[in-house]
Amino acid sequence: MKLTLRLSTQCGTTLLELLVSISIVAIVSQISLSFLPNFLALNRADNQISLLHRHINYARLYAIENSSYVTLCALKGNECINGNWHDQISIFVDKDKSTSLNSDDNIINIFEHTHSADTLEYPRNAITFRPDGTLNGFQNGTFVYCPNSAKAELEGVALSVSQTGRIRIRSTDKCTN
Repeated sequence: MKLTLRLSTQCGTTLLELLVSISIVAIVSQISLSFLPNFLALNRADNQISLLHRHINYARLYAIENSSYVTLCALKGNECINGNWHDQISIFVDKDKSTSLNSDDNIINIFEHTHSADTLEYPRNAITFRPDGTLNGFQNGTFVYCPNSAKAELEGVALSVSQTGRIRIRSTDKCTN
């Protein structure tokens, strides 16, 4: 004699299970979306500092390779202006070491400005590399990049350029109130 059991199997979900799942997904997504703007701002800061780091290294290596003076600065009317580092930054061969773009100087590269909500500061008006890769004069200092500077709640990124032309990146609290 064979005993057969019939088990009732359901294929699908109930309306209650579906509503609970949707509510859990909604709660988790709401929590994660509140952190998204800060995440994007910090990611933007890392990308911008990385771009600046590459361009400073490029200017230094160009000066060494071509045995020339190379200047990196924010140009306004062919003059390096202090305080405009958040604008478009230019790299050019500075034949007369004047930190200004003359007719005999060649622009090597230009990179775009920072995001409008962010700030980039440097205590000097320009960085000029000598043919040996060191900085010309006392142009060493620290770039401070502040993401979402109007809110002043996020930690910034600092990029220090030494007199020898070496670069060090670290986080800074100069952006928070």
